[in-house]
Amino acid sequence: MTEPSATALDDLWNMVYGSFRFPFLHAAQRLELFTFLKERPGSTLEEITAELGLEERAGHVLLLGCSAFDLVRKDGEGYHNTAATDLLAGDPDAFMPVIIRYTQEMLYRPVGWLYESLVKNENLGLHRELLAGSSATTLYELLGEDENLEKVFTAMMEHQSRSVVEDFVDTVDFSSYQRVLDVGGGTGTNAISFAQRWPQLQATILELPNVAKMANDRIAEAGLSERVRAIGTDILQDEFPTSSHDCVVYSRFLEIWSPEQVRELFAKTYRALEPGGHMVIVAVAQEDDETGPAHAAFMSAYLHTVASPEGRTYTPQEFERWYTEVGFEPMDRQYPGRFDVILRARKPLDG
Repeated sequence: MTEPSATALDDLWNMVYGSFRFPFLHAAQRLELFTFLKERPGSTLEEITAELGLEERAGHVLLLGCSAFDLVRKDGEGYHNTAATDLLAGDPDAFMPVIIRYTQEMLYRPVGWLYESLVKNENLGLHRELLAGSSATTLYELLGEDENLEKVFTAMMEHQSRSVVEDFVDTVDFSSYQRVLDVGGGTGTNAISFAQRWPQLQATILELPNVAKMANDRIAEAGLSERVRAIGTDILQDEFPTSSHDCVVYSRFLEIWSPEQVRELFAKTYRALEPGGHMVIVAVAQEDDETGPAHAAFMSAYLHTVASPEGRTYTPQEFERWYTEVGFEPMDRQYPGRFDVILRARKPLDG
């Protein structure tokens, strides 16, 4: 039997050790180590443990882990943030601190059930971890019961929505559209941004009835009720409104559905659009060769263990194949930000 190379063994050990890197990152963030080191770079172990309220033994564990996993840099007896962890200093409600809290509270333990979730093809991370001891049966019921989880989830979603819509409105020109249908548009982040940017545009959001109510409240607060509205509906069961929409939008929504359900949504979209109308998709997508990126793998694990009994991340080619099957013509692909692809398709004028 051939002996494994030292490099191969090192790679495997790094994978094993990697499971400890995030807990050190979360612990250091929660203890406000990075904020302290930004304010007082070069502080010693004794100074750090005193400031963080740790015993000496615990301080040794924390700083060894942070040093070994490149979260801090030791120079002589003093410790310093790295360029990356310096970004975590200060505002605890900034994007990356929020993502770290969300990952710890809602993902880290549930994704530990990935093997079982794959074997059973069920969201066992949700049921064995997040719902354990709760009367809730879904993630969203749980968020209604658990104030801390709801706060963590909402903060993450608000940051994500703002980031996505900024890329969206900077990449896709909606100036030629008059009536946009936003399917699964949440509480109105996209539709409100569209209406604020393009004053000619009217938008309709399709959502669950309770979410549609929240969306209409936000729309009213923005002073846009005359041009934007949300309708409560069963998106899978009900036909879409056919009031001459010239654009239908899906923004980070298709990932939660099975391929068969996505095809049916595309067929409904085709029927709802006027000839020459466009469909615009924003998605966390795999590369076409299905080897990455890392964020698509992260999202697939989250969907499979926690969020969706049927969905996953898809490739742009899959979306293009499915919407072509129902009659759409491909227009373009764009990659505006760090994680998403934007696809556009057209209903033929004679469709």
